Amino acid sequence: MKHIAVIFFVVIQIAGYAQFVDRFKPTQITATTNLGFVIAHHSNMIHLLQRDAHGIELNFSQQDRKQTAWSTLYRGAVRGLSFKFHDFGNPKELGYAYTMFGHTSFPLYQGPKFGFLDFRIGTGLAYLTRKFDPETNPKNNAIGSYLNGFVNLMFNYNKHFRWWHFGFGLEFSHYSNCATKVPNLGLNVPSLNVNLGFNLEQRTAIDKKEINENTEASNYDDVMSDGIYLIGFLTAKQNVIKQKEAITRPVMAIQGLYDLKMGSRWKLNVAMDIIYNDANRHYYDTSTYTIGQTIQLGAFVGAGIHFYKAEFTAGMGVYYWSPVRPFGMFYHRLGFRYHFTNNLVGTIGIKSHFAIADYLELGIGYRLWNRK
Repeated sequence: MKHIAVIFFVVIQIAGYAQFVDRFKPTQITATTNLGFVIAHHSNMIHLLQRDAHGIELNFSQQDRKQTAWSTLYRGAVRGLSFKFHDFGNPKELGYAYTMFGHTSFPLYQGPKFGFLDFRIGTGLAYLTRKFDPETNPKNNAIGSYLNGFVNLMFNYNKHFRWWHFGFGLEFSHYSNCATKVPNLGLNVPSLNVNLGFNLEQRTAIDKKEINENTEASNYDDVMSDGIYLIGFLTAKQNVIKQKEAITRPVMAIQGLYDLKMGSRWKLNVAMDIIYNDANRHYYDTSTYTIGQTIQLGAFVGAGIHFYKAEFTAGMGVYYWSPVRPFGMFYHRLGFRYHFTNNLVGTIGIKSHFAIADYLELGIGYRLWNRK
């Protein structure tokens, strides 16, 4: 099942950039170096912190200069692909990370003289050279697999000239396999960065415009219309290593989702969840519950911010039926949804209970109804 999760994640990543890859010609090539530290977000991780973490990144990106509703709305967002190397400051237990990820930078403020203040969101896959092993690496209680998901958030300022640009920023990187393999405390790395890059085409500041009928055709109206979706999830997880052995167990869920447009970018998500988590059946060493006792029914409210065919979602739910709930009655989601067509969507995300990751959600959904 973990291999299926990896394949699905790769498909989502490729699809997220397939919409422009046929025309993709990097207009900026940027080299970035960063310096930070690994956060000990659990008290039993302190032994993993030895020295500062540092990394380098090579970024190929392109400014969106089309006159679609999306490009007008986001005022020339910059999309690209990066390759990142991270040294966590503990080569023996944590090793190094090699990451490939796609990203989009949204201008927060821009001007010809000022430059560009951006917020960047990136997701991808990372290969970590060291993981937990009971014999060769027993102290690594943060990472249980070589292959991990990667999330990067960054505030960055850049000043552009005709052929080159430079900048600096603050970023946050997260590495995790979302409990597909334990242990899975994950690695969180905040850092400062500086960059220097070469412009094949100089980035230009885009004046703020309103969406109007003169823009080029896009899927904006279809994606942003109110709709009802039916989404199915299939994934797997392992419980924490407190039992005799860590066993991968299936997780299945069905979600009915209604999303309502709340602005030019945002939609409100209201959902009902039916979840079967076989790992909860065997969560306690001393007892095994029936399948019926393990069914969870939940109500969920969240929000999604849309850009192009992609959507980042987050929200909180509550179980109104869950005889077995080892992490309490509230649950949370942070995820990514991609609209393959006007009706077909793929979704990947983390289902958690506050700061405790439960499992990686992988789903396919279909829009049953929409109102433009």
